[in-house]
Amino acid sequence: MTRFNQIISAIFIGSLSLQAQGIKPVKHLIDTHIHFYDTTRDIEMAWPPKNDVVLYKPHLPREYSNLAKASGVTGVVIVEASDHLEDNRWVLNLVAGDDFYMGLVGNIDVYREDFEEQLTKLKQDKRLVGLRPRGPKPIHFTDKIVLKNLKTLADHNLTMDYLTNGGGIPGIETIDTVARAIPSLRIVVNHCLGYNFDGNPPPQDWAKAVKRLAENKNVRCKISGLYQRSVPQPAPQSIDHYRSVLEVLWKNFGKERLIYGSNWPVTKHTGTYKSFVQLVDSFISEKGQDAREHYYWKNAATSYRLPLN
Repeated sequence: MTRFNQIISAIFIGSLSLQAQGIKPVKHLIDTHIHFYDTTRDIEMAWPPKNDVVLYKPHLPREYSNLAKASGVTGVVIVEASDHLEDNRWVLNLVAGDDFYMGLVGNIDVYREDFEEQLTKLKQDKRLVGLRPRGPKPIHFTDKIVLKNLKTLADHNLTMDYLTNGGGIPGIETIDTVARAIPSLRIVVNHCLGYNFDGNPPPQDWAKAVKRLAENKNVRCKISGLYQRSVPQPAPQSIDHYRSVLEVLWKNFGKERLIYGSNWPVTKHTGTYKSFVQLVDSFISEKGQDAREHYYWKNAATSYRLPLN
């Protein structure tokens, strides 16, 4: 089979898969947030915790590729969840030669004096699309060296992912400060700004903080990770549990700054990969097909410089 026929076949199969679920196909479906790791490696892992019987086991490309492609996914951005610099290369080698894996959001300690040197080395692999800062100690995003290194990241035309835990206003204010300090830095805030979904409408002060954050046109938001951000666990699989919060995000970020990501394998705590796609699509499909195209791939292409058209 020629490469052209393989592509056409993959698109056809993906479309059939989506139609079988009652989900209208989109031109591309890019999952911008998954994690790969191997708990059998002889390294110290900061995440996942060893007492998590669902997650503390190897999660590798073969498993994910099969279930994601069956749900219509056509491309992937991996997010590094390790504190070890060398694990950026481990992940890139893991998916070497597989065009399904389009990008890596890596991790370099933003306190490193040799940050740009390490970034330049890692950037030699064109699949590096950004970094998600995390490290052995808490990051103070007003620290001069942190801001200097994040400006360097922007100068290299790479994106910063930001993980908010707890979803409170302080986290939103932190990233708002960074966005205003470095307007040239593309920022993608993970997992609905880290909001803890309890099924109730969000507080007005939170909504106001979101509005202020969204004034920064360099900030995007992933509608991702809904399952693990739910207060009741296992998480409800009805969009009504999440809708009021998602509407605030839609109102402020709009169709051009919301991005799809699953946060697999954390989705396993609640349901299947397919069930997560169905959950988020039940929200974004209400906004029309153009919004779906932006959410599933156009905004990912803009945020991470992916070669999609």
